[in-house]
Amino acid sequence: MLGPHEVVTIGLSHHTAPVSLRERLAMPSDAVGRHLLRLREDKVAQEGFILSTCNRVEIYALVDGADMGQRLSRYIAGAHGLTWRELDPHLYRYQGADAVAHLFRVASSLDSLVVGEPQILGQVKDAFRIAAEQRAVGRFLGPLMRRTLTVAKRVRTETRIGRESVSVGSAGVELAQQVFGELAGRRVLLVGAGEMGRLVAQSMLGQGVAEIIVANRTYQNAVTLAELFGGTAVHLDQLTRYLEQVDIVVTSTGATSYLLTRAMMAPILRARRYRPLFLVDLSVPRNIEPSVHDLEGAYLFNVDDLTEVAQRGLLRRREEASRAEAIVQHEASRCYRSLGARSADPVIAAMTRRAEDARRRELDRSEAILRTMPAKERQVVEAMSKAMFKRFLHDAIAQAHQLGERGDEDGLKLLGEIFGASHPTSEEDDDAR
Repeated sequence: MLGPHEVVTIGLSHHTAPVSLRERLAMPSDAVGRHLLRLREDKVAQEGFILSTCNRVEIYALVDGADMGQRLSRYIAGAHGLTWRELDPHLYRYQGADAVAHLFRVASSLDSLVVGEPQILGQVKDAFRIAAEQRAVGRFLGPLMRRTLTVAKRVRTETRIGRESVSVGSAGVELAQQVFGELAGRRVLLVGAGEMGRLVAQSMLGQGVAEIIVANRTYQNAVTLAELFGGTAVHLDQLTRYLEQVDIVVTSTGATSYLLTRAMMAPILRARRYRPLFLVDLSVPRNIEPSVHDLEGAYLFNVDDLTEVAQRGLLRRREEASRAEAIVQHEASRCYRSLGARSADPVIAAMTRRAEDARRRELDRSEAILRTMPAKERQVVEAMSKAMFKRFLHDAIAQAHQLGERGDEDGLKLLGEIFGASHPTSEEDDDAR
């Protein structure tokens, strides 16, 4: 517990709900602000932020410890025209350190559909930005948001979770980099308009290739796809000419016989002076005769090769995920303790105010004597009195932080009473914030 409050997470994701339900709860960014306002106006949550993506809708909130988010769960159903019975089986709920750990896992892409994908961190940042603009976060969730970004960065830096190829497109890039190193400046010839071919070409475009040339049996389809890539469309009968000029060839057509044969490619490779030519055949049936791979300067891979690379990458990501999980759990425990220490702030502030009042009263009682002293000596007395009260409060403040970290609200209340400083109620604490 964080004093009279608790941090909770309530939501659903691709793990627990079908897309038909997720899309009913999805919130565009302009709607998120309205929901955050209502949550606070209706006193469902003291602080909060909302993460809404195609794969998840989650509310992270600081709620009354006696309620533990029950009103929040019902708010989610009612706000989207759902009955409690429809929604409840799909919801997950976390509280305390578990809620913090879940947020860290989400931001670090450990809970994503594709573990290690980078998009989720940007979506988390957007959720934080909207909540900050709405002034929906304060003494507890503000520091939690900042810590979340630090933990996600640490996971990215200390593990390889986001660096392994897990898609056909990224696997094609990885294999091409084994041949050429960097792909910047390379020219790509895409033959056909198959989906996997487009994905590989798109991934290579992201690596800075100089140009993508598209050849297709239907020229207009080549034009349409070339415009998508900002590239050049060519007729299929010009294939030989461009095979001599490009560095990478990706085939993805519905042809039932080889488009590129060994007999056709041998003179082309000689004309290229055996400069490396990277070929990816993504078609089934295959578009490139397998024996092309035996020609000097040709590096031929098929869809099974790319799938194998992607599967190895997925396995390595899962191995890295276990390292990332250890980081997340350690950081979540530390973060929750530090948030707990913040629950002692109102008591510490009250203790400090009472000590300062007492110090001022004692100085006021000695005002007649102090007026006769030189200014430099009065400054010494002022500094000494502050130092005495600071030293006097030191152990009590340390104790308050420890009680806050342990969630010992009764202990905080008793400590406050000893020093004549009452522990604020939920409403008083919320008003102070």
